[in-house]
Amino acid sequence: MTVGVMLLLGTALVSVVAPHTLRTLARRAVDPVVVLVGWALAAVGVLGTGAAGLVFLAVPGLASQTPLDELVHGPWWHAVSGAPTHVAYRVVGWLALGALLAGLLRLAWVTVRDGRARRIRVRTKLDVVRLLGTPDPASGPGAPLLWLSSASPVAFSLGGRPGAVVLTDGLRERLPGPGVDAVVAHERAHVRGRHHLLVAVVEGLARALPFVPLFVAAPGAVREQVELVADISAVRACGADAMRAALLAVTGAGTPAEALAMARDAVDLRLRYLAAAAEPPTAASRLTGCGVLGAAFASIPLLAASGLLIVLSVLTTAAAVLH
Repeated sequence: MTVGVMLLLGTALVSVVAPHTLRTLARRAVDPVVVLVGWALAAVGVLGTGAAGLVFLAVPGLASQTPLDELVHGPWWHAVSGAPTHVAYRVVGWLALGALLAGLLRLAWVTVRDGRARRIRVRTKLDVVRLLGTPDPASGPGAPLLWLSSASPVAFSLGGRPGAVVLTDGLRERLPGPGVDAVVAHERAHVRGRHHLLVAVVEGLARALPFVPLFVAAPGAVREQVELVADISAVRACGADAMRAALLAVTGAGTPAEALAMARDAVDLRLRYLAAAAEPPTAASRLTGCGVLGAAFASIPLLAASGLLIVLSVLTTAAAVLH
């Protein structure tokens, strides 16, 4: 049972500390793909370690079959590796099992419910823009490019298959050709990278498990980072000056909530990133950063639990010696 408690404490520690760490990396203009990998694997680590902790609370005997069993030795360890006989242990086990099943059922229910509702909303929006918009004959492969008649310089993309990139006539009036190309490249990067799905997943986690700080902080942070990823793609295609001009000219007002809009989220942060990043990140640096940060955040919940177990072992051993 001690292993289960330590795993849950390690999970709680990471769920509180990880958002602060990832926000710090984002403020230092670290490659946004690396930051996104950190968010994704921190979420996986918290979910996996939290579920394992509840399982070990429900079935304490399983702990004896894990490497955690080797961390500590002493008279108190029978509470970890042996089958519980005290009524309180059984009550805790049933509560843990109930919490695990309730969490899994809520996660599944929210995922199905919100996923279906979101698909309906996106499909409705796509039907409207396809009805009102004028297809661009030169849009090329990928998501279709649609123009709406409006004086406001607006650009957004909707996910789906194949999704759509929507721009207004006011955009062409405010921006020269390279700026428009940067907007198109930015929005197509969203559709190509399935950023809409990524945002929907973290928003679903936040609604399903609102008591986990990591999941509550993820939607806003992930929205910021996917915008930066799309900005980098546009910079590679059209240059930093065109991307900066597009961010300053386009407005995000009135865009659908289900869409990723060109200039709605984290505009100031993105302008600072464009000013600070001399060159877009290389594939090698991105791969290295993803590997290091990903491995760290995937393993930190388990490492935190192991550290807590070691501290507990030292304290109990010291107490036994003193007595």
